[in-house]
Amino acid sequence: HSTSITSNGYWLPEARPQVWRNPDVSLEDRRFWEVFEACLEHLPGRQARVFMMREFLGLESAEICKAAGITLTNLHVLLHRARLRLRACLEQHWFAEER
Repeated sequence: HSTSITSNGYWLPEARPQVWRNPDVSLEDRRFWEVFEACLEHLPGRQARVFMMREFLGLESAEICKAAGITLTNLHVLLHRARLRLRACLEQHWFAEER
């Protein structure tokens, strides 16, 4: 009887086997992020900046507005436009390839 298994046949939490990543999935993930990064680079500067501050840095709206010198309304407009552009770019350059 192994010390990695409980008396009722379950793995101990610290001894559970790691999930093996599918190499094809890993490659697809990397390609997706390459396409996403290219799409992000084509956003207008201010849209890209506030999108990165919100989605990658996790800053609150007030922090972003203060750093960018914009109003809350303007922030919402910039984020909306950034998301629309990213969506269109990903649909054209990533999801279209899957069809």
